[in-house]
Amino acid sequence: MIKSLTGKTIVFSIDGMYQVLHNLENVDIITMDAQEPNKELGNFYRFVVKNKDEYDNIVIDNLSTFQKFWLNAQATLSKSGMPEIKDYGVIDRVLLDFIASFKKLKKNLLFFAHEKKVEITRESGGVYTQFQPDIRNLDAIMGIVPIVGRMVIMKEPETQKRKRVIVLQPTQSTRAKDQLIGNLQTIDQLELLPTLQKN
Repeated sequence: MIKSLTGKTIVFSIDGMYQVLHNLENVDIITMDAQEPNKELGNFYRFVVKNKDEYDNIVIDNLSTFQKFWLNAQATLSKSGMPEIKDYGVIDRVLLDFIASFKKLKKNLLFFAHEKKVEITRESGGVYTQFQPDIRNLDAIMGIVPIVGRMVIMKEPETQKRKRVIVLQPTQSTRAKDQLIGNLQTIDQLELLPTLQKN
């Protein structure tokens, strides 16, 4: 997906999984030291602000791993070796402030996250499973992000070939949101970003 972006891109690689992007002409990569996530996040933001005229796209890969590294770093500071209750509230604020701060830069933003299964109980008592981004404070973050999609692998009915698509509309099984494209249920993985950049 990052290769499909037009313009110059800066990637903040939190989990170090950037090999597929190595040596691409229009992609710069900054890796994060997992031992100091808070400091590294601040350093990355200051770097981007200082060099914002050089970049069209900012990519964070990925928020799920960042929050785990952040809580792990806090655990090393506690007597119990576990994060304290207050740390969970702080990381919620850190992620929300981080995304809001980048939105002010008026660049194309792409945040990746893992997914998690959440059991949801209806008022009537029934229970169903929904796939959601594995991000703390999800409701607040989805409130300030215009599009949230879920990548799935589907088989084309005619050819039986597998293809990756992004689910853009919310369903019982998928937490999603689309305020930019319209009413498409899904879009090909490699068409999403070019479509957004055209608009």
